[in-house]
Amino acid sequence: FLDRYAVNGETDWPQAAQRVAHAVADGDDGLWVESAFHDMLEGFYFVPGGRIIAAMGSGSQITPYNCFVLPSPEDSCDGIMSSLYKWMELQRRGGGVGINMSTLRPSGAFVKGVNGSSSGPLAWMELFSTMTHKVIQQGGSRRGAAMLLLNDRHPDILDFVDAKRTPGVLEGANVSVAISDDFMRAIRTDDNWDLVWKDEVYKTQPAREIWQRI
Repeated sequence: FLDRYAVNGETDWPQAAQRVAHAVADGDDGLWVESAFHDMLEGFYFVPGGRIIAAMGSGSQITPYNCFVLPSPEDSCDGIMSSLYKWMELQRRGGGVGINMSTLRPSGAFVKGVNGSSSGPLAWMELFSTMTHKVIQQGGSRRGAAMLLLNDRHPDILDFVDAKRTPGVLEGANVSVAISDDFMRAIRTDDNWDLVWKDEVYKTQPAREIWQRI
């Protein structure tokens, strides 16, 4: 409690309960709402999420919301870094953040602007993971929460699925495959599954093999 939720010199739960109740009831008519909510909090009949306890009435810029989802980044360095900046701002204010990186071209794909090849979404994900795991400390006491996603049709999906088998890779984030109904039907009927980016098929293999890897 003292490490993560107490603010402004608070030393016990009743003080925090009073602060949160007052902040939540701000703007309501009369003191009844504040008093009733305080009694619920202090007696542990109701306990809000940790971000609410840490943020409400604290006077700081931390968020009372636990979870955010950012739009998938534009497939460019500027687009990715813009998303990373928003990720950082939410993380440092105490929010957990998720993002689907399937808009990024696969590893090895041609990049016309620099006449080179793409490092792929997995390499960029490392920046987001490191920002969460090693750069930002929320309130000086906790690491942020992060979720990185990739669609089941993305050509780099198997590398993504296997990534956390390697120590030190994506250690600052949870990972999830964004699975479609079509993929589940392909598993059921034992069909092949095309790995596609921008209408180009990069690879085809049995859906059940991908499922087993997942």
